[in-house]
Amino acid sequence: MGMQQMVDHIAVVLGRPALVEDRRQRAVVYSPQSDVIDDVRRTTILQRYAGHEVSSWLHTIGLNQARGPVRTPENSGLRMLPRLCVPIWRADLALGYLWFIEAPGAMSASDVDLASDLGGRLAEEWYRWRLHQDLTSTRNSSNVRDLLLGSGETMRRAADELAEEGYFGAGCGVSALTVRPVIDRIPPPVEDVREGLERALRTVVRGMGATNCLTLARPDHGVLLVAGVDEVGRGGVDDVAGKLAAAAEHSLSSVPGVASAVVGVGGPRATLDLAQDSYLDASRAAQIGASFELPGPVIRWDRLGVYRGLHAIASTGVQPADMQAGFERLLREKDGKELLETVECYLNLGGHVQDAAAHLNLHRTSLYYRLDRIQRIVGVDLKNGVERLGFHLAIMLERLRSNSAEK
Repeated sequence: MGMQQMVDHIAVVLGRPALVEDRRQRAVVYSPQSDVIDDVRRTTILQRYAGHEVSSWLHTIGLNQARGPVRTPENSGLRMLPRLCVPIWRADLALGYLWFIEAPGAMSASDVDLASDLGGRLAEEWYRWRLHQDLTSTRNSSNVRDLLLGSGETMRRAADELAEEGYFGAGCGVSALTVRPVIDRIPPPVEDVREGLERALRTVVRGMGATNCLTLARPDHGVLLVAGVDEVGRGGVDDVAGKLAAAAEHSLSSVPGVASAVVGVGGPRATLDLAQDSYLDASRAAQIGASFELPGPVIRWDRLGVYRGLHAIASTGVQPADMQAGFERLLREKDGKELLETVECYLNLGGHVQDAAAHLNLHRTSLYYRLDRIQRIVGVDLKNGVERLGFHLAIMLERLRSNSAEK
């Protein structure tokens, strides 16, 4: 009997829905649910995690130390009905929790004893299932890492082994998506970020089919490999990217220091052994989107135009001063940052003074004064198309360089 069949059996025997969570309060498996359901159970099922507030509260009442059945009281603040929790242990190994909602009535003493006995039987099945899952997950994670980060024979072997496991049928192609948190000042705990990324990836994967996607969670970003554009649903890769962005926004919302998330989408590749190229595209797209504050949260590599060229130029070591002599003099000015933002806005708006003045909340006379001063400091003529282009490219390279240095 598998985990799902056993939990369904437990629910039938005890006459009420059951749900199993691991030690980190992440949903593992659950039986069909009845009309008696609360917000915590609903969130746990839909998002595989009830949230930090629920986990923290359960920790304060000592659930993580319990070895026998525990009744948790109703918590109106969390919109959580009373429950019976059966901690699942195998010898000294804590596996997780078996939950029952005790509404409209509490479980009898005999039912509690039966639930505890069934929990012991569940522990053995869960242990075997987890060994199999851990082995499969470890093997797949290793292969995905080698596929995306390895080279030569290592990468080709990983692609072959994943194909043998049934991932990505012949001829379907592959596209890579990366999801990265946008950090707001204080760096968040690495483990919290990684856990949030894992939850976001799991949320998207659930609706895509086991052989249509692969994931990898890194300390600062997550990777989702999906089958070729025609294989990932009606909306194609854009639809998947939008779902990943929404899932990341939600799962990372409670992590201190994370402002938002950005998803980079790499170009499709014909075969799995070329997935690394798509992954590099997706990583560059996310970096470019963050550096230039492009509208997102989804940034596609194949729609970045000149930004792709700028990234390639910067990677060769070309500096802003190489595009515009005298550029560094502007940076040395006391108000250099303000002047740089002024001329960048002016150039981005095609040299339209009225639009730039409105955007910067300046009077046109003030804008003209700043632009004249900038031209004198740098030694550039903004009326000359070629000089204006060189100066604009220098500014964009500086933006890419400074934002990359901050990371």
